[in-house]
Amino acid sequence: MELTERSSAILMVHKARKNGLPFWNKRQQSDGDQIVVAFEAFQQLSRVSIRPMTAISAMLDIHEDICSCAERKRAAMIILPFHKHQRFDGTLETTRTEFRLVNRRVLEHAPCSVGILVDRGLGGSTHVSARNFSSEITVLFFGGRDDHEAVSYGLRMSEHPGINLTIVQFLAISDIPGDVVSINVNYISNTLVGSSDETFVAEIKQKISNNSSIKFEEKAIQSAAEIVDVVRLFSRCNLFVVGRMQEGQVTGALNMKGDCPELGPVGNLLTSPDFSTSASVLVVQQYNEQKNLNKVSSKVVVLSEEDSETE
Repeated sequence: MELTERSSAILMVHKARKNGLPFWNKRQQSDGDQIVVAFEAFQQLSRVSIRPMTAISAMLDIHEDICSCAERKRAAMIILPFHKHQRFDGTLETTRTEFRLVNRRVLEHAPCSVGILVDRGLGGSTHVSARNFSSEITVLFFGGRDDHEAVSYGLRMSEHPGINLTIVQFLAISDIPGDVVSINVNYISNTLVGSSDETFVAEIKQKISNNSSIKFEEKAIQSAAEIVDVVRLFSRCNLFVVGRMQEGQVTGALNMKGDCPELGPVGNLLTSPDFSTSASVLVVQQYNEQKNLNKVSSKVVVLSEEDSETE
């Protein structure tokens, strides 16, 4: 919620209702009320702890309040809404352009992992209990730390008995035309990243070997067109979970620059008007501790003894 002409944030914690009824004004129901109701229902049915809060901030520093709140709460992930919303015809329409800048700033300064949710609905208008809930989730794995985070988050979601999870790993079996995506992650070489992917995948396969609700599929890719064709095979799922920035030639072959770099190449593909799907998309960026340390160290000014004496 935006606050004008004031820089400090106001946090309002919704008081717990002793009668068990949700925080809801039927006469003046807002989107915020619906969100609170949904989380409170989830809390009661799923035995998790929910603490709804409303933060009122100036638009210029909303990202600072989000990041500081996440740091105080020691949050593992911040999930932000995408600045576009789905229209009745299925296309995405920009509703608040200023939220796009907020998302980019949070991605840059967050003290934890960040997810951007492109909401196309997960269950329609019909409300079902958490016990009867069922959903198909697909994680697209190309490689790199963000994809590792996407798989880990998908596995966490699959702990719900109503979730069926499919992890799809894309493998290049020949040279694919296109620019190679190279992300500088703590100066780790692509060779080390590749070996890290192999170790990660081996651990995941061992972990899910006895879980019938989780499938792991490997898809060999020879061209960029095949990548899109494979993704289309899973377009009927309820939710795609993807990393923001992948590494390797497979992703580079997509050459999906798009108009939303905050979603990354795969996120841009899944939200493209040329790609037909009703699935929501969660784009995940893993927290990079070294990156934040570099930012802090770059701001440190070291004074010599001569400078100190001069002062």
